[in-house]
Amino acid sequence: MRNLARGLRREMWYLLFLVPGVLLFTFAVIVPFATGIRYSFTDWDGVARTLTYTGIENYVNAMQDSDLWTVLGNTFKYAIILTILVNLFAILFALLLDAYLPMRNLFRTIFFLPGVISVVLAGFIWSYNYSQGFPKLLSYVGIDATSPLGNPDHALIGLIIVAVWQGVGTPMIIYIAGLQNIPAELVESARIDGAGVFRVFRSVTLPLLAPSVTINMLLVLTGSLKVFDLVYVTTNGGPGFATEVISTFIYKNAFASFKAGYGMALSTIFFVILVIVTVVQVSIFRKREVEL
Repeated sequence: MRNLARGLRREMWYLLFLVPGVLLFTFAVIVPFATGIRYSFTDWDGVARTLTYTGIENYVNAMQDSDLWTVLGNTFKYAIILTILVNLFAILFALLLDAYLPMRNLFRTIFFLPGVISVVLAGFIWSYNYSQGFPKLLSYVGIDATSPLGNPDHALIGLIIVAVWQGVGTPMIIYIAGLQNIPAELVESARIDGAGVFRVFRSVTLPLLAPSVTINMLLVLTGSLKVFDLVYVTTNGGPGFATEVISTFIYKNAFASFKAGYGMALSTIFFVILVIVTVVQVSIFRKREVEL
C-alpha cells in the first residue's frame, strides 16, 4: 500500500498536465452537448430566457417531417457519390505521382493546392465559373450553357464537382504515404512471377493500402455528411429543396425560423446518425482489411 501511495503521488504531477485539456474539452464539448440535448426537449426559440418542456414532441415532429427525409436523402446522396469519386481520383493520382514522373513534386503541389483554399472562397469562385466563366467559354464553340446550380436536376452534381476538386488533395497525400510504405520487393516479386499492372494492384498494392482506404473513406464520408459552408455560400439549399442538406436544414430551423428547440432535436438525431454510420463503416472496412 505504501508503494502504491508513493507511486500515485509520483504520477500525480503528470496528471496535473492533463487538467487544462480535460477542462477545455469539458466546457467546449461536453457542456454544450448536454445543454443542447436539454434544449431539444423544450420549445425554446433561441432568444427567450424561459423554457417550456415539451417532452419528446420535437423528436416526434422530426420523424413526421417529410422535409427531414428529403434532406437526409440529399445528404446521403451527396456524401456517397462524393466519397466514391474522391477516393477513386485520389488513388489514381497517388499511383500516378508515386511512380516515376518528371516534376512529380510540382504536380503533387498542384493537386493539393485546392484543399488549401477556404471552402467559402472555393464556393464563390465556382459560382462565378458556373454562371459566367464556363458559359462564356462554351459560347465560343456555339454551345449555350447555363449554371447547373440553378437547375434542380443538376445542382447537387454541380456541388459534388466543386467538392471533388477541392477535397481530393488530402486523401491523395495519405494514399501516397501508404504506397511508399509498401515494400518494393513484393511488387518486384509479383512482376517477376508474371503479374500485370492490374494484377499487382489487386493482389499486392490494394491489400497493403487497405488501412489508408479505411482512413480516407471514414474522413471523407463523415466530412461530407457534415457539409454546410459549401452549400450555404453557393445555393443556400436551392433551387427549391434540391441541395438542402441536414446541416443547412438544422441551421435554418434553429436560427432563421427561431425554433431552436426543434433544431437541437434535429442536431441530436443527426449526431446519432453520424455515430451509427461511423461504427458501421469502420467495422465493415476493418473486416475487409482482414479479408484482403
